[in-house]
Amino acid sequence: MTIELENVSEEESKEQTEERSDKKQQHKRKGGCFKTVMLAFAMVIVVGVSFFAGRQSVMTSSGFGTGLNNGTILRKLSLLEAYTGKYYLNKIDADNVEQNIYKGFAKGLQDPYAEYYTKEEFKQLTEEDSGEYEGIGISVAKDTDTGYAEIVSVFKDQPAYKAGLKTGDLIIAVNKKSTMNMELQEVVSEIKKKENKKVVLTIYRDKKSKDYTVKKSSVQLDTVSYKMKEKKIGYIAVSQFLENTGDQFDKAVTALEKKGMKSLIIDLRDNGGGLLNTCTQMVSRVIDKDKLIVYTKDKEGNKEEFKSDSGKTLDIPIIILVNGNTASASEIMTGCLKDYGKATVVGTTTYGKGIVQNIMPLTDGSAIKFTIAKYYTPNGTDIHKKGIKPDVKVKMSDAQWKKAQTDEKADKQLKKAIELLEK
Repeated sequence: MTIELENVSEEESKEQTEERSDKKQQHKRKGGCFKTVMLAFAMVIVVGVSFFAGRQSVMTSSGFGTGLNNGTILRKLSLLEAYTGKYYLNKIDADNVEQNIYKGFAKGLQDPYAEYYTKEEFKQLTEEDSGEYEGIGISVAKDTDTGYAEIVSVFKDQPAYKAGLKTGDLIIAVNKKSTMNMELQEVVSEIKKKENKKVVLTIYRDKKSKDYTVKKSSVQLDTVSYKMKEKKIGYIAVSQFLENTGDQFDKAVTALEKKGMKSLIIDLRDNGGGLLNTCTQMVSRVIDKDKLIVYTKDKEGNKEEFKSDSGKTLDIPIIILVNGNTASASEIMTGCLKDYGKATVVGTTTYGKGIVQNIMPLTDGSAIKFTIAKYYTPNGTDIHKKGIKPDVKVKMSDAQWKKAQTDEKADKQLKKAIELLEK
C-alpha cells in the first residue's frame, strides 16, 4: 500500500474561509483552485502527486466490506450487457466498458482524491514520480471555471517551453479532442500516447485559440534551484517533491554551505506537494535525528509517526516562503519547521490540505487511490481546510506575482525575507 499526500483538489477549494480570499485568487490564477495538480512533462500526478511511506499490507476478501450488494450489481450488469449487446448500434469496446466500471467505483466514493488507474496509467504515474519520463515539460490542473485543463507551470528549456506555451494557458483540446470535463489523468494519457512522437495542443490565451505542435522528448525534471544572495543568504526553491528532489536539495545545501551560507530561504510557493519520503528526507536535513516530522491518524484512531533520520542539522536562521498554492508535503515541511522554531514563515496562508491518500496496486497492474487518514504537525495541529498562517504576512496581487516571475525586484515576499535575515 502506497501512502500518498495528494495535491489539493477541486472540492476542498470550495470550502475556504473568507479570511483566505486572497489565497483563492492565487488558486484561480495558478490552476482553477489548484485542482488535483498533475505534472505533465507530459505530466505528473502529483500528486501533486504520490507519497511513499513504506507501509505494506495484504488484504483478503474476508473482514472488509463497503455495503455493496454484489449479487444485485452483477445481475444488473448482466442485464445491461445483454441489452447493449443486442440493441446497441455501434461496436462495443468491452475493455473500455470494464475499465470505466472500475473508474465509476472510485468516483462513487465521493472522495475528490479517489481515482482508479488502468495498468498503463499506473505505469505512467510511477515513472513520473521518478522525475524522469517521456513528455513535454508542463504541469496542469483543472480549471473549475471552464472545465478545461490549465497549465500551472512550464519548465524551462523543456519541449513545451521551446514551443511557446505559457503558465495560465488553457488546454482546450489535445490532438483535436476536447479536454472539457476530461479527467486530468485522461489529459495526461492523451498527451503521453506512445504512438505519437508529437502532440497537438489547442491553447486558449487572451481570448484566442491556437494550435501548438510539441515534440515529446525524455524529460528530466530539476525540482530544486538555488543561488547565493547578498550577505551570504542562501536561496533554495523547490517546485515539487519527487524521488530525485531530496538528493537535489541536499546537493544545494552542501553547495551553499561551501560558499559560506549564514542563513537560508526555502521557497515553497506554488509547490503543491509530492512524495512523503522525499519530504521527510529533506526535513531530516534541517532538524535533529529522531525528531517527529508528522504523524497520521486513520478512521480507527491508529497513529503512525514519521521521524527524521539523518541528524544533519542546519543551525542557521531559516525563512520559508509560502502562498495559497503551498500544499500537502510542502505544508508538512513548513508546519514541522515552524513548530520547532526552526524557521520563520513569510507570505500568505497555505492551502490547507491535511489528508493522506494511498495508492494500492492490484494484481493485474492497475491500482486504486483513496483517502485513508489525516495528518498532523508535530504539535498536533490539524491544518486541513485551514492552512498554515505565516509568521509574517506579505500579500502579493496577481499582477505583482506575474511581474515577480521575471523581475526579482518585484517579489515583495522574497524582499521581506531578505530584510528579516539581514537584521
